[in-house]
Amino acid sequence: MVPVTPLAWLLAAVLLLAGALNLRGPAFVREEFARLGFPAWARHAVGGLEWLAAILLLLPSWRGAGAVLAALVLLGVVASLARDAAWMRLEYPVVLLVLAALVGWATPWPAP
Repeated sequence: MVPVTPLAWLLAAVLLLAGALNLRGPAFVREEFARLGFPAWARHAVGGLEWLAAILLLLPSWRGAGAVLAALVLLGVVASLARDAAWMRLEYPVVLLVLAALVGWATPWPAP
């Protein structure tokens, strides 16, 4: 049995922090998005989606949708880093992707 609630809270906390970082946009984040070929507005979109996924993960009846949204965002991160051949930076997003998959798999559908 997978302890869904603590895992969902952990993933939500990480996504809230990551979303805040993307929305605040310090120089290194802006440079990373530009280096990967994304327009300036993309970091705002990603940050907003990360916050939305985090909020959904905290709501038991929406947890499955939050896990799916988190997984989609993280798939984009993994694809972007793989396209850039940043292999040594893939560990963290891949672990988070697995965590999102576990939460989504262990959440009853439709949620009660």
